[in-house]
Amino acid sequence: MVDREAFIANFPITVDINVQWGEMDAFGHVNNVVYLRYFETARIAYLRQVAARGVLDLGRLVPVLAETQCRYLRPVRFPDTVVIGCTVTEVHEHGVTQDYEIFSTEQSKVVCTGIARIVLLDKQSQRKALVAPELHDEIKLLEAKEK
Repeated sequence: MVDREAFIANFPITVDINVQWGEMDAFGHVNNVVYLRYFETARIAYLRQVAARGVLDLGRLVPVLAETQCRYLRPVRFPDTVVIGCTVTEVHEHGVTQDYEIFSTEQSKVVCTGIARIVLLDKQSQRKALVAPELHDEIKLLEAKEK
């Protein structure tokens, strides 16, 4: 068993999501593709947090999902509230790698983990953009502050 607050303390960004009845599949648990949507919600929350601090121009740059991975540990069923934790584990020349964990409040356990590689794309040139030093510094601050 994991305490919800202890789980939240491990991540700079967390998002609570109520499991919806329509997210379940024929086997009575949340469909596997829904977990990727949960990751997406946390990813966008993280990027919006950084953009709000003025170091990521979302009008000029587009964060593009280049690769993702998901490991299902336990099934989730309705009703439940999941907490998605998101952290940046690596900053690359053109993007970042994020790790995710999904915590079930009903089970008091981590039910899923995942990884994503995000690349920044310049809207105008349609080419990869460099991670600005200011963005890299802001990510380091966000990551250090919340742990």
